[in-house]
Amino acid sequence: MRVLIAFAPLTAHLYPCVPLAWALQSAGHEVRLASSTPLAEQITAAGLTAVPLGGGPASAMPDIPQEGLDRFSEALGFEPGSDHARLWDAIRYFTVLACAQYYPDAEGRAPFADNLVQFARDWQPDLVIWDPACAPGSVAARESGAASARLLWGPDYFPWLHGRLAERAAERGSQPDPLAETLAPIYSRFGYDYSPDLLLGDFTVDPLPSQLPVPEGLRRVPMRWVPYAGGSQVPQWLAKPPTRPRVCLSLGVSGRGIFTGPDQRVAAALEAVAGMDVEVVATVNANQLGEDQKIPDNVRIVDYLPLSQVMPTCSAIIHHGGFGTFFSAAVHRVPQMIIVEELGSALSSTRYLESRGAGVALHSDGLTAAQMGGELTRLLTDPAFRQGADAVYADITAAPSPGEIVPILERMAAQYGTRG
Repeated sequence: MRVLIAFAPLTAHLYPCVPLAWALQSAGHEVRLASSTPLAEQITAAGLTAVPLGGGPASAMPDIPQEGLDRFSEALGFEPGSDHARLWDAIRYFTVLACAQYYPDAEGRAPFADNLVQFARDWQPDLVIWDPACAPGSVAARESGAASARLLWGPDYFPWLHGRLAERAAERGSQPDPLAETLAPIYSRFGYDYSPDLLLGDFTVDPLPSQLPVPEGLRRVPMRWVPYAGGSQVPQWLAKPPTRPRVCLSLGVSGRGIFTGPDQRVAAALEAVAGMDVEVVATVNANQLGEDQKIPDNVRIVDYLPLSQVMPTCSAIIHHGGFGTFFSAAVHRVPQMIIVEELGSALSSTRYLESRGAGVALHSDGLTAAQMGGELTRLLTDPAFRQGADAVYADITAAPSPGEIVPILERMAAQYGTRG
């Protein structure tokens, strides 16, 4: 079987693809990973075959006009300041931003989408697996006659968006659909109209625990989240067991390319741990630190370190709430502190974290070092948080591994593919 995996041009969207790609490749299938050219080196470094599609990194995407975002809020009918509105503040921007990578420019060029679809036509995969933020993936599947499967990287926003907009249209009569308008430049480029089938594919590979809410009515293949965060040599200091509780501070990988400048969460965390009887490993870069940031004696700054290396030695982690970081800690049963900045994934991960008693969530607005220090002390000393982390680990490991779902994917590729 030939399997094409396509994902949006973000490192954090590559990482969830790698374990499943390994499983398919180890089972004897031909696997290709396709994304923007700057990510080809990271794909091959993971031992996989890259299809460079041109285009640039996500940080090179154009800004989205506020008027386009405002259309989403109006169509969804959310009151300013409501929980739904705050959630959508992030989702709507991400949806439009991700799709902007594939819009044709003034001269009609859209290399990412064009090259992906052309590769699929030429290579003729049996199954196309695509990141929900990689809209041309469903077109590539249709154009090649392959089965079409989404691979989630976080909460499944897109069926919810489609359903909410449809409900609003039914209530109010005909109204513009900003989601359809956003995706129209991609679909119409290849002669298709917006439809739920293109938006959602034939089925969905879902690596999130079943305890998280999911939209109903979709074909889902549950899969265990196996964290991957790149590879590197193990530093000598990490091979030695810590002599006091070790705390990791990480804000993920994608934000480094999209957001620049000193991060207030880093500054607050470093001030909070100064003087505490802990050892801190902060995987942050110079931009996130800022030029004048003072580094306490008990803090080790590491520009990048795969979380899979440091997590087994940690007693707690402070992070931004991204699911990649969340699950890297969860599979090692590490209690977590999430600093929330109104991000869609963070809001979902914090609710799940707190419902299982596996950590605490703090809002970045008005965050103080004293507040963080007090909550970190509680995280390290209250055994209930370790018990909660055990519960999250049990949730994760209840799902089949990537290798175990390969036979299911083989059957579904044969069922939903239209070639032959």
